[in-house]
Amino acid sequence: MIRDPDIDWMRRAVRIASLSLGRTWPNPGVGCVLIRDGRLIGQGRHERCGEAHAEVLALRDAERRGESARGATAYVTLAPCTRHGRQPPCVDALVAAGVARVVAAIDDPNQDDARALLAKAGIAYEVGCGRALAEHVHGGFLTRIRLGRPRLTGKWAMTLDGSIAAVGGDAKWISTPEALALSRRRRRAFDAIVVGAGTAARDNPSLFAVPARGRGPVRVVLSASARLDDGNLVATAARTPTWLVHDANAEARAIAELAGRGIRAIAVADAHDPAAVAQALGREGLNDVLIEGGAAVHGGYLRAGLYDRLEVYVSAVTLGGGLPVATGAGVAAIADGARWEHECPPRLDGGTVALRLRSRR
Repeated sequence: MIRDPDIDWMRRAVRIASLSLGRTWPNPGVGCVLIRDGRLIGQGRHERCGEAHAEVLALRDAERRGESARGATAYVTLAPCTRHGRQPPCVDALVAAGVARVVAAIDDPNQDDARALLAKAGIAYEVGCGRALAEHVHGGFLTRIRLGRPRLTGKWAMTLDGSIAAVGGDAKWISTPEALALSRRRRRAFDAIVVGAGTAARDNPSLFAVPARGRGPVRVVLSASARLDDGNLVATAARTPTWLVHDANAEARAIAELAGRGIRAIAVADAHDPAAVAQALGREGLNDVLIEGGAAVHGGYLRAGLYDRLEVYVSAVTLGGGLPVATGAGVAAIADGARWEHECPPRLDGGTVALRLRSRR
């Protein structure tokens, strides 16, 4: 039976886990707190792939505080791992520490069931406390394990009358400075940012996250011909990982030129096929991917039904015409359109409304 205080401690574990979004792929950024006699004695989160997991770091934190984990309850956002990978199984660490109880928000579909191993050591085990919270923060990892692709978030800024750029291509800046700053901070929560080659050529973006500390998101450009104009992405490829997804029949010379610039080339059957690209990014271990467009890319992914979430910035500006959010032939009837719901309340930033939505499918 899950007791009432459990959800409060699990919320803390989830908050800790959210700090690792965009930093641990292909691993999930798990959070863990250790509680004894209603008191926090240790906490930790998985911070980087290849380094210690959340449970081990929480146990180390307890030791630094002069606390013993014996008889404590461990709250973890994802069931403790049972297999030896880059790190030893967390189940073993919890057993050795002598915890009395483990509460996991959700099972780990990539591991064996921890229940039997914990029960053998006399440790009570419960799953389901804070399930919805954990499924949200670990949604990218869960999507990749279950569907073979990352959780995909489409992002754009648009005017009140639905344009992402003026007729001449000018898009600087539709959003207010406050909303632009929010948008760039939000990039830190993603493993990769994707744009089309046309957007890369027209806007010459850097696609950096702010603040730019630690492991930043991979920049991914979609170019069937494996061509990428000289610009900020090329100039900064040595400091920030940059990939280009291209058709399998792209010229070998173009691919070699990319390698010479420090850009990794990834071949797919058709770089214009959203499903093929998504599966390729999943094979690379990416959990959460932000797709920033442009219009042809957004149109393709919306029609394919691959966007799991949307981040939309609506500015109090009208153009009376311009480049639409999505190009291509959409559905014939409103009733056939995709439906979305708010993931969190709308936010007003300097006159721009920031929306975060999730698919209702």
